[in-house]
Amino acid sequence: MVLAATNLKGCAVPSPRRVRYRRLVRVAIVLFGLLVAVPGSLALVGLSDFDISNRPTKQISFAHGDAVLSGSLILPDAQHTGPIALLVHGDGPQDRFAGDGYLPLINALLDRGIGIYSWDKAGVGESTGNWLSQSMNDRANEAVAAYDAIKTAHPDGGQQIGFIGFSQAGWVIPKASRMIPDNAFNVIIGGAVNWQDQGDFYTRQRLLADGATQEVIERQIERNHVRDSVIFAPDASYETYLANTNDPSPMASDRYEFVKRNITSDAIADLAQLETPTLAMWGRDDLNVDAKSDADIYRDILIGRHPENEVVVIPDATHGLLRSNLFNYQLSSEMPTSRQMLYVALGRYAYAPGTFDKIAGWIKQVITRP
Repeated sequence: MVLAATNLKGCAVPSPRRVRYRRLVRVAIVLFGLLVAVPGSLALVGLSDFDISNRPTKQISFAHGDAVLSGSLILPDAQHTGPIALLVHGDGPQDRFAGDGYLPLINALLDRGIGIYSWDKAGVGESTGNWLSQSMNDRANEAVAAYDAIKTAHPDGGQQIGFIGFSQAGWVIPKASRMIPDNAFNVIIGGAVNWQDQGDFYTRQRLLADGATQEVIERQIERNHVRDSVIFAPDASYETYLANTNDPSPMASDRYEFVKRNITSDAIADLAQLETPTLAMWGRDDLNVDAKSDADIYRDILIGRHPENEVVVIPDATHGLLRSNLFNYQLSSEMPTSRQMLYVALGRYAYAPGTFDKIAGWIKQVITRP
């Protein structure tokens, strides 16, 4: 669906840009005290979660096609020989830290002994290329190139390198993992299974929030199906799209081509051939993908294929596993400044309880299994 395809933003984590970060920090502790009745020391911990200056960090670039991707390898300590997770972004023009929004997650995993490598998407930050020119296969091949780069740059990691990713990464990680015989693990958070089904769900949630009845919603979804069969037909062009949309802010031509290239994406075939141990996680209150339906699909396919495969739906959690009572928005751009400041104040505590212990504990269990 056009609406979902233009708004599938991966992890719905606020993305405070560095230019705004200091201003947010100045007021975050005050707001924190007003909104959340927890000890003030947690606010200081939350703010420290946006700082990785004391972490051993190495800048690592790698080539993929005509692009050069630039990223950062951050380790728990300089002698780290344990697991390293390659962070695969969701949709959108995300830099390596998603505008600092990923830093609490990164610091929480570093504290649990998990190294992280994350790179700027093509054409973002210090990376060349254009992420909008990619298919999901292109993204998977890029992830494989990142894996090879980290394995070369950090040979002490042994056979302990894997992937962790959000939302659109649900189409990327299974493809990439199948190309890497020694990939150690996959963690997929809020992964969508079928692009068009996800679009229907996303549209349904937006219309429900606007107070639409079920009858109105079903009619709108059916109209979307008819429209999409025209504007994304094999012989359709950007001009076809413009002639068949009344959107006051239509997609740019490169975004249209990205959607057309990927609208038939479906993870089922790749999941059915996946041999790497995989942890799939959703927030029960996810507004972007159908957590119940997609988790059921993953269970049907993955459980029993590998003894470590696990499917988890976390109560009171969002698309990106944040606390849903505080941060449940479909798009980070919809999150008011007050909630962004609260996110800065809370840091890792903005996530649903137990999230990081589950991820890190599962990864360590997988890599220590005989």
